[in-house]
Amino acid sequence: MVKAAPQEAERMFTVRGPQGSLQTSGDSGREQKEKRAAVMVGVLIGVFVLCWIPFFLTVLISPLCACSLPPIWKSIFLWLGYSNSFFNPLIYTAFNKNYNNAFRSLFTKQR
Repeated sequence: MVKAAPQEAERMFTVRGPQGSLQTSGDSGREQKEKRAAVMVGVLIGVFVLCWIPFFLTVLISPLCACSLPPIWKSIFLWLGYSNSFFNPLIYTAFNKNYNNAFRSLFTKQR
């Protein structure tokens, strides 16, 4: 029985798309898109938590303790939570290649 070389055994070819192009196994386009989407969701959740945690902590803790937070801080924490709605479109566009290419073409010198 003849064994294939390790490099040949690891190499698999798959046909992708209607044009029939060949790609080697490993980080395929789909896997890269999934990783990029996972990072984007992680960033979205992280920004959500950072924006809303001060508001939720003050709302939940203030009835339990005798301390009182000045109204200005309550308002700041509420608006910090609202600012999450401002950050979401920015995050989506930062991870979208079409928007990145459009902004790059706007700000780079075209010849």
